[in-house]
Amino acid sequence: MIKRFEHPMVDDWRVTSVKAYVANDQRETVKSLLNAFEHIIVVTMSFPKEEVAFKGAGFGLIARYAYGIDYHHLLEPAVQSIAETLRNKGYDAYTQVDKGLIDERLAASLAGLGYLGKNQFLIHPKFGTYTVLGIVATNAPIVREKLPKDTCGDCRQCIDACPTGALDDGFNARLCTSNVTQMKAPLDEQDLAPLKRKVFGCDICQKVCPKNIDIKPVQRHETKADGDSQLHLPSLLGLSNKRIEKLYKDRAFAFRGGLVLKRNAFALLVNQNYTEAYPLMQHVYEQYKHVVWFEKTARRLLKRMAEKL
Repeated sequence: MIKRFEHPMVDDWRVTSVKAYVANDQRETVKSLLNAFEHIIVVTMSFPKEEVAFKGAGFGLIARYAYGIDYHHLLEPAVQSIAETLRNKGYDAYTQVDKGLIDERLAASLAGLGYLGKNQFLIHPKFGTYTVLGIVATNAPIVREKLPKDTCGDCRQCIDACPTGALDDGFNARLCTSNVTQMKAPLDEQDLAPLKRKVFGCDICQKVCPKNIDIKPVQRHETKADGDSQLHLPSLLGLSNKRIEKLYKDRAFAFRGGLVLKRNAFALLVNQNYTEAYPLMQHVYEQYKHVVWFEKTARRLLKRMAEKL
């Protein structure tokens, strides 16, 4: 019976059975994937909640989870290491970090690594919502006790604080500002209104969560704030998309590409009344107006900025 795993990027791990998981996720593709396995190990890596101070108009903050090195680059080697250990013992293993069929938050809650809060985050008793998750499915015999069960009770601070109502009735991903900042799709006024300081992500529902008050995430240099935790928006617009993707290739906020960040920068500059950026925005619009989802949103934002001049 396997009872212990250690890796410098893994702060906690728990286990659920495949049987328990597929009882809650009955997609045929998932059943097919997990058919050869008996257990799902869910690992978590925590990160600090402290944000950099906002510098003001012309700048855009990055969501806290995307500070430092892309968490995929940190956690993927960890789950691969666990899988390799299992394979060396003669067992099979499948891994994923964010990209895969297994719902990591569901698996984590079933494993007793925490519970799913009203903000739709896994809430760990020590690390709160400031964690990222990885999966190792295996046929190895493995057990670990679940953490004490908790709930949000009557608290609805995240629901009330959400600027778009994404949490009003469960979770509406289309309304979630964090999701919106990653979409390659035309955005409407409801999407654009909350984009004032964050050029990628949101964090509001985490910042108001009482469960995050006394948490103690692990401090790592890989997840600390640095010069890329806040971007100068005019400078960002002045870079080619290829340059952005090369410059920030090790950052989680760049995975959707440079044009998504530029679209978001347009929204922030308009909402910040940073009118001196208007000529630069016009130039960027001319460069990329052939991209339909960008053009429709950028044209709307350029019109709004022109009205401010």
